[in-house]
Amino acid sequence: MDAATQRAMAGFGAATPDGPAGLAVRGYLAEQSRAFLTHSALPVQQSAAVRLRTACLRVGTALAACRELVDAVWAQELGRELETTAVVLGAERDTDAVRPRLLAPLDLWIEQGRYPDGGAARTRTLLTRMLDRERSAAHSHATAALVGPAFHALADRMATLARDVPLTPAAERPARAVLPELAQSAYEEFARRIEDLPEPLAAEDADGDAAWLAAEDAALAALHIAELCRPAAALIAGETPADLLARLTALVEALAGQRDAVLAAACVHRAADTPRIAATTGYVLGRLHEEQRLAVLRARSTAPLPVRERSGHA
Repeated sequence: MDAATQRAMAGFGAATPDGPAGLAVRGYLAEQSRAFLTHSALPVQQSAAVRLRTACLRVGTALAACRELVDAVWAQELGRELETTAVVLGAERDTDAVRPRLLAPLDLWIEQGRYPDGGAARTRTLLTRMLDRERSAAHSHATAALVGPAFHALADRMATLARDVPLTPAAERPARAVLPELAQSAYEEFARRIEDLPEPLAAEDADGDAAWLAAEDAALAALHIAELCRPAAALIAGETPADLLARLTALVEALAGQRDAVLAAACVHRAADTPRIAATTGYVLGRLHEEQRLAVLRARSTAPLPVRERSGHA
């Protein structure tokens, strides 16, 4: 790491409420740049890909939130590249998250002899082959992306991110005067998403799924912006940064479970479209689909949603 990058990294820790907001922004981006570069240098493996994707999401969220503090054209271009990379890396992670959700209950049913006519075993074979194909395709796409010229160009840009962030004059304003507004705005967007949610125990509905997934995305964005705005040391939505980060982290973790269950149910639905499957296989797939939709409802009904935002739906 060169001296300029080291200074930028130190800048986030050195940022103060009365210091320039740009110092905190530059330091946060440098922190995420280091995470990006560390994991992009590792062999293509799922654990590194997950952390690399997280760094992409954090930088992309920060650039979008700090649009008044950084050059807009530069931020939009880099943000698009990061989003594309995050989507490619996320596909393999999703297939890995779905696999145990579907195969574990099938293994249990096979062990218990619940479907002695072989329905559970045939269903396991069908899903295993399907998941293997989808994971192989996702891994191939991720590998191709991480060794391609576009990713190398992105990595070069990330390597210089710490010292080459084009800040605007607004970034010279004190952190306490700028950063809390960014965090509050992100939190209010999250709160609006929560207010628009259907009831957790509502029947299966594609629009309802989309609303819940969007709420999770908004919660994650609010979490990342709260991280960036820590140097302002100001209350956000009436909470200290530490308390807000803890609450949003718990909520994001809870909602991640409903996302994986939605993905698993969709995978079962695709498997059910396989031509000429046996009736018993179709029945077992129906049971699996029902279990995953129940898991969706459990995750949503137990998620620690803010009571204040949900009060209008009681």
